Amino acid sequence: MKELLETLCDKYLLNLGLFTDFYPLERDILYPVCANVYCASDAVFELDKFSNSMELIKENPKMLSSFRSTVRPLIASWLSVSGDPKSEMERYLECYDLLKKYFTNSEHLALLSVLLVRIAPTGNIEERIMRGRQIYDRMKKEHRILTTKEDVAFAVMLAYSEKSDDELIEDMEACFKLLKHSADNNSIQTVSHVLAMAHGTPEDKCAKFCELYDSMIKKGRKYGKLYELAMLAALSITKFSSEEIISDICDSETFLAEHKSVGDLSEFGRSEPISHAFLLLTIAYSSDENVGGEQERRTLLAARQATLYSVLVYSMMTVAPLIHQ
Repeated sequence: MKELLETLCDKYLLNLGLFTDFYPLERDILYPVCANVYCASDAVFELDKFSNSMELIKENPKMLSSFRSTVRPLIASWLSVSGDPKSEMERYLECYDLLKKYFTNSEHLALLSVLLVRIAPTGNIEERIMRGRQIYDRMKKEHRILTTKEDVAFAVMLAYSEKSDDELIEDMEACFKLLKHSADNNSIQTVSHVLAMAHGTPEDKCAKFCELYDSMIKKGRKYGKLYELAMLAALSITKFSSEEIISDICDSETFLAEHKSVGDLSEFGRSEPISHAFLLLTIAYSSDENVGGEQERRTLLAARQATLYSVLVYSMMTVAPLIHQ
């Protein structure tokens, strides 16, 4: 794992540097998120491919209105690392049309269409979306005020679980009750969604989640309680012990801290430097064949997508859209 993390850190810094040098983004928080897309795909940022992908998004007016400026660079990053961006865009559009059959249209559906294609490139997407609608309705029934359009993505990603709808709802509700005094209710609801994706009892999953958070605080790490908690939850559902995870976090953070480009990203750097390491760890763990079987890795991949979604939702909620012409 140490060697894999070093390789990821090197790729991350390379892509982060290329992004900041060659393509200005609307928000600092987008740089690390987009750089992670390239790391996960074992690719390097290329300005021409990225720019062409941004143009490809603009050429599709059906989705354009749903793509706020904070979302487009992430979508363009995924397009630019695909072998066939036009065909990839067509798959996003097809999934987007399916989502609109079951959910009210919003920029969240545009982003979710990409996440779903990334999790399951072929087959049964509409079946999963239909199940996601049922799960969302159940979530809304349990927490009418807390459950909003931002939770649609989590509901559909939960639809890929082997658990029954009843088991998922019971798991989410139990995790929420166990953790509801740890942070604001919206953040804890997100954490409960991620934890419900994994096997194990709510008590054990919540205990590991809390252990990880407490261990970081004891080591003097500054860590927020908004979108950052989804990343922590994603790491906590892996088979790795808290000690192993904390060790990997410290190693990655130490390596990244040596480079000024990381600290220069104000929103994702000086205030919460550990967030860089967390995103990289979700890549490392979801690509590790020792994590478990196919279902376990798919669960972790879904959790990783959920963390990226949480970061982007935070970005969309805290900045007005700025459209590049």
